Amino acid sequence: MGVFKRWHEHKDGTKTPYWYYRLWHNGREIKRSVGEAGIVTKTQAKRVMEETKRRLRLGKFDIFDARIPTLGEFAEEYNKYVRDVKKKRSWSRDRELLSNLCKYFGDKRLSEITPKDIEDYKRMRLKEVKPATINRALSCLKHLFNLAKRWKKYFGDNPVSQVEFFEENNKLERVLTLEEEEKLLACSAPHLRPIILCALNTGMRKGEILNLKWSNIDMENNLITIEATNTKSKKPKRIYVNSTLRGILLEQRLKNAGGSEHVFLGANGEPIKWLRTAFENACRRANIINLRFHDLRHTAATRMVESGANIVAVSRILGHSTLSMTMRYAHPDASLREAVEKLGNLNSNRTKNRTSENSEEA
Repeated sequence: MGVFKRWHEHKDGTKTPYWYYRLWHNGREIKRSVGEAGIVTKTQAKRVMEETKRRLRLGKFDIFDARIPTLGEFAEEYNKYVRDVKKKRSWSRDRELLSNLCKYFGDKRLSEITPKDIEDYKRMRLKEVKPATINRALSCLKHLFNLAKRWKKYFGDNPVSQVEFFEENNKLERVLTLEEEEKLLACSAPHLRPIILCALNTGMRKGEILNLKWSNIDMENNLITIEATNTKSKKPKRIYVNSTLRGILLEQRLKNAGGSEHVFLGANGEPIKWLRTAFENACRRANIINLRFHDLRHTAATRMVESGANIVAVSRILGHSTLSMTMRYAHPDASLREAVEKLGNLNSNRTKNRTSENSEEA
């Protein structure tokens, strides 16, 4: 019984020491990790052990009796929570991110994961993926630790809170040109083509399109209602159907011989779950580089603004929570130049008027 040091071996062969404490209560062993040696001292580990003893004497053993789970164990609980309770639309993405995290951290308990471990993970993953992907993983891990604390499965500080995220460039980078659009449509599979046109004519997200049902469409009033469960903001939104999209929807209706409730179906006549492979193949055949499906939404927004559409109307169509999110499509540099030119013309006219008045007085 007492404080002791234990070494953890990493996948790269290196070893890191951790402080542990062990004590007995009512015939049961309690063994806990306090933290990495060097970050946590032996004295601090003893203090944690004494605090545990004090809580045991106060009858708070139920808190410490719960075994601190490994990341892999709690990841399963977290995935079920965000899918079934929070009903998070991107729960499958979180599952994939956590799967990669579990591969790196192995069977470490939550109490054994330190900020240094996470920094090492960042450096390792940076060789494989973009900074934005790493940030998504860190954000997911941070939420997981917060949930573990609420559920009394973890009692320390959130280690992700002590780690800096990578800076990201969130500026608009990719808009499809009209020439590229023609090539992309020509190289797309038959089931993909109407989906691309739907995105370009509505600015809808991929998930909103794939989950679109005939019950969401009012052809008489040319209106699409997207259910709250399928929107990022968790609020329903309505989009008006233009003449191009109306023609596409009528064609889809004729193709839907099986009577499916979904508007867009795959080559097998079933609702589409994955679109990445078909879209990437179409881009490759069309020789279009660095285009994501989400860029079709950017393209639709940019085209609406460039055609003179009201920025507030565009914001409502896209379902943005704030107008500032939509303003990046408004090309502020051009508007600033226009404003300065108007100011110059105004000042020039006033100068001419004053000069004319002075001449008349003379």
